[in-house]
Amino acid sequence: MRRTLAGMFVLAVIMPASPSAQDTGWSNGFWSTTLPAIAGTDTLGLTLRGRLQNDDSADTGSEAAATPPTAAADLRYTPSHERRIANFANFVARSRPGNPQGAEDLAKLFSSQDVIEGMKAPLDAVGLRIDDIAGAYAAWWINAWQASRGRDEDVSRTMAIAVRDQAARAITSSGMLRGASDAAKQEMAESLLIQAALIAAAMEQSKGNAALTRAIAAVASQGARGMNVDLTAMDLTEHGFVPAQ
Repeated sequence: MRRTLAGMFVLAVIMPASPSAQDTGWSNGFWSTTLPAIAGTDTLGLTLRGRLQNDDSADTGSEAAATPPTAAADLRYTPSHERRIANFANFVARSRPGNPQGAEDLAKLFSSQDVIEGMKAPLDAVGLRIDDIAGAYAAWWINAWQASRGRDEDVSRTMAIAVRDQAARAITSSGMLRGASDAAKQEMAESLLIQAALIAAAMEQSKGNAALTRAIAAVASQGARGMNVDLTAMDLTEHGFVPAQ
């Protein structure tokens, strides 16, 4: 999944050209400002943590535990091109305070191509969908975990589907999407997909640069913590994520 996902972006457009710019402007101000803005993922992170520990009631939090579950079918939505354009604009706006030039480069990229539609084929190849929140979350989760470990590896279809199923179970049990509109679901999924691709692009560009790889690992971990996901507490297997040994 990683090579094809990273390849959908022109890396020179997404990432600054110099390592020093990558280590400062991008890692501290660009990516880290957008991940915590994804609505509802803090509650989902708590639910995921509880499930990984095989004790859903211990760590999901009283609010999540009291919320009726979401039906599995509610993870899908019908994408709208108009909403996607608006989502791209919002993503750029959230990024601009931390990295004005990076935000401008993203705006140019978004105006030149539909980057979400470009993810459809590579994600389909590993059993994930662009119109499914669990699939989008799985793409982000896998990429963020690998980045946090300084790893840049392909992912099997079996592994991707296992992680998608874990995300789906957590989302449905948390109730975070109960009654959510297609617009809200599309915004969340597309934010996750863009982040997944940014991570993949960053890891691709960091090859051969140990300092940059470490910086990206730190940002990946920090961004995930903003979503209540502790990447250090889990390992990725063919059966999905399991508690770290």
